Amino acid sequence: MANCAASPQTKLTNPELLKLLRAFLGMTQAQLAVEMGTTQTSVGRWEAGTTPISLMTMGHVRALVTARIMELTARLFKEIMPTLTDSQFDGLFSNPDAGFFDDAEGNLYLGSVFIDGYRRHTLHIRTDDRNWYGLDHDGKATRVDETFLLAMLSSGRSLQERKLGMQPGSVPA
Repeated sequence: MANCAASPQTKLTNPELLKLLRAFLGMTQAQLAVEMGTTQTSVGRWEAGTTPISLMTMGHVRALVTARIMELTARLFKEIMPTLTDSQFDGLFSNPDAGFFDDAEGNLYLGSVFIDGYRRHTLHIRTDDRNWYGLDHDGKATRVDETFLLAMLSSGRSLQERKLGMQPGSVPA
């Protein structure tokens, strides 16, 4: 059974999570050790499951992943929608969740990014191909492209405008 976009993947152990997060960051055990202020041996033991991983350690790694997802989200929008101005981009999406999710077909995703005012899909990076996908509430994945993003943004803006009692396309006073 798939976990929908709002529900994190819970089947992974902490050592498996750490390995996946480190791989996502593109770091070797030695590089992660330097970042964490520890030794490569400690990272190896965490990943092997021979030494427990503290909550503080996992929190630090998740913070690194969250920052990376923010960078990748900004890059996604700039690459797909290069005409998007900085003011249009600011506040466009929420801080990502560095959790793991799966879709209806069992594909594993990292991160969860919400577009402000839009709740039909959340954006995720699939772990096997490193591409962005939108997951709906039923766990159906759609590859993110310009058409998908424009539809998300348009729908999100319309919802925000309705909430504010504005005419679509008008500028708030």
